Amino acid sequence: MAPLTFLLAADTTAAPRDLAPTLRALAEKYKLPGVVGAIIHGGQVVALGSTGIRKVGDPAPFLATDTIHLGSDTKAMTAILIGQLIDKKQLTFHSTIRELFPDLAAKMNPQMANNTVRNLLDHTAGFPHDVDWGALAATHLPLPAQRRLGVEKALSVPPTTPIGEYVYSNVGFLLLGAIIEAKTGQAWEEVMRREIFGPLHMASAGFGAPGTPGQVDQPWGHTSRDGKLVAEQFDNLPALGPAGTVHCSISDWAKFIAEVMRGAQGHPTLVTAETFKELTTPMPKQSYAGGWLIAERPWAGGLALTHAGSNTRWYCNVWIAPKKDFALLIAMNYGGDEAGKAADEGIGKLIEFNSHLTTKD
Repeated sequence: MAPLTFLLAADTTAAPRDLAPTLRALAEKYKLPGVVGAIIHGGQVVALGSTGIRKVGDPAPFLATDTIHLGSDTKAMTAILIGQLIDKKQLTFHSTIRELFPDLAAKMNPQMANNTVRNLLDHTAGFPHDVDWGALAATHLPLPAQRRLGVEKALSVPPTTPIGEYVYSNVGFLLLGAIIEAKTGQAWEEVMRREIFGPLHMASAGFGAPGTPGQVDQPWGHTSRDGKLVAEQFDNLPALGPAGTVHCSISDWAKFIAEVMRGAQGHPTLVTAETFKELTTPMPKQSYAGGWLIAERPWAGGLALTHAGSNTRWYCNVWIAPKKDFALLIAMNYGGDEAGKAADEGIGKLIEFNSHLTTKD
């Protein structure tokens, strides 16, 4: 595989263009506490900016270097870890749940037992959106043990939807995390640090709500109650990690997105090109694969990869245009009703901003 140098080199050319004015108008329109955005060309951030505050009622500004919460944009990282196990011949896309958890096979619903890794990656395994994460946390078991218990419970009942039908599910990625833990003998969090955060030099990356509890050293998440913004350092329960608990700065997230873009161009560094292509190629009549929605967009020059993430207090979105060699990232410390709409409009503004960059450059 190719070296990481081209991804990790610091910007030695011009400083990134400032996105703050563009994002400020978005924040004012939707009354967002804070927003941060970035545009990548190749492996470099060429535009970056933030606006707003870290926490309603506190004057600390939301900085472009601050930590954001990725929510379900974590899933693409978990998928890469699965790809690495495939490259090591420890499993295949067609490995069944029965084969991967043989000691649990006797307790499995027969339909669930025949699900494959591919089904889990593509949300076609017949699982509900969530399990009782609170019940897992209440056991106070180590996280790998909580996830294994979640696997046992999820596999013991019939599918809630037909296997092969797309239904978005955090539970499938719980199973993928448990597979990673079973094959490596380490917690998913440790494998993430070693195999993704480390190689990509994502120094700010971690898990859970950003910042020190009770302090405003990083942005707080927000929601709306009775028409008012409420700030909370809230996150998904830790057992849900493989589906959505990563945090990092937007520049560090951009390092992972740059890796995905290179992968889509045939030159990944964390997995083989063959594995990356299969990870991100939907099955017939599907549009989701390996943590990504795959969509045709004229402004992208063809196929684009996209995903949104939210822990209900944060919202982020990313679009990657491999053929045009750019990507757009946006995140806000608000996860209320209009967050998705605001993020979509923000991506539109970044597309427009990027078109000016391309014209000038």
